[in-house]
Amino acid sequence: GGSADYATAREGYDVLCASANNAGLGVIQAADEAGVYAIGYNADQYSQAPDAVVVSVLRNFEGMFENVFKEIAAGTYKEKLDQITGAAVVVVDVKTGEPLAIASWPSYDASTLLDNYAELLADKSNPLYNRALQGTYAPGSTFKPCTSIAALSEKIINTASTVECRGQYTRYEAQGYAPWCWWEYGHGNDNIVEALRDSCNVFFYETGHNLGIDKMRKYAALLGLGETTGIELPESKGNMSNPENHFDLVGEDWTIGDTMQAAIGQSDSVFTPLQLAEYCAAIANGGERHSASILKSVRSFDYSDNIYERKNEVLSKIDSEQYNWDAIHEGMYLVANDPNGSGYAAFRDYTASTVACKTGTAQKGESVSNDGIFICYAPYENPQIAIAIVIERGGAGANCAPIAREILEAYFSIRTATDVTETEGSLLK
Repeated sequence: GGSADYATAREGYDVLCASANNAGLGVIQAADEAGVYAIGYNADQYSQAPDAVVVSVLRNFEGMFENVFKEIAAGTYKEKLDQITGAAVVVVDVKTGEPLAIASWPSYDASTLLDNYAELLADKSNPLYNRALQGTYAPGSTFKPCTSIAALSEKIINTASTVECRGQYTRYEAQGYAPWCWWEYGHGNDNIVEALRDSCNVFFYETGHNLGIDKMRKYAALLGLGETTGIELPESKGNMSNPENHFDLVGEDWTIGDTMQAAIGQSDSVFTPLQLAEYCAAIANGGERHSASILKSVRSFDYSDNIYERKNEVLSKIDSEQYNWDAIHEGMYLVANDPNGSGYAAFRDYTASTVACKTGTAQKGESVSNDGIFICYAPYENPQIAIAIVIERGGAGANCAPIAREILEAYFSIRTATDVTETEGSLLK
């Protein structure tokens, strides 16, 4: 990358590498010891003092993320600490898609990166790997809102349709395929709202079977799953389950069982935490997927001129009746607020805002703890932020919910206490 002698960066940040180029601007990736990423300025392109680059990251989140990851490291959120291999958190603005925070753990002290690079490179925990942008994870049940809006929009089901769950899906039992619901005693007759609250696999097996993989893929793409996000930093594209590359991945032909597994967030689907956060934002705002560009504006070095201002960019949109979105939102609200919801234990006495969420558990195999996946947005009535959390081998998505609660409490505390203002020479906003 280029020289960063004139990088406009807040004290405590060090330039790591040259990244993308946005609107003719040299963009530099930077991070602090808590793993919060930002972008700075590539001075090689300019002969005068640099202009001020403003990004969408909230600097107030930095200390909180460091504390959260320390709690993960201390085993606060998971009893089997020795099995946790990493974690990532992404917070985005629901209305614009702008990332407000991007954090990855384990991390490192950027100020000593050059001195410790060889040691960091050899570290088996891979602290140099940005899990938030480049790590890909099976979404588990956090994918069920996608299956829901696809089936509702394509009129495969309506908001009153029910599926009976007796604990096992038996349509193909004679052929030797009869997957179980996670609740072996069955959920009874669930409609879409109840199925989201209960995370009923049988409901989504049947719905996914009737929807088909092609339509499922269409809506996943519209919601940004398996698609690039528009961020100016290196990211993985992920993969939405599909028949075309299934054999290459697992050495077997695609079957209807793969379609049903894709409907509950398994099969070959893997997405980044950033994609999951933007997906959650799109669910919250009624189907608009925005660019995740982190570059907010560029001002002249003396702040007298506004050189570049980010414009809201809608990458895709799902047109569906409002009552379909209302049903999905209600189901996710019940996950956090109904005693039967998997997020209820974390949010039952939460008062900072209303919240809607979905937990997910990505299966890793019989001898390995599952990944915990979690998405949420708040406030429920007028969403402002969406959050995605992944804890590698964290056991279950419900184990991520207390982290989300801490983030929400911090965010709404910041918003209540003060307006975050920009100051000359400040990188973060």
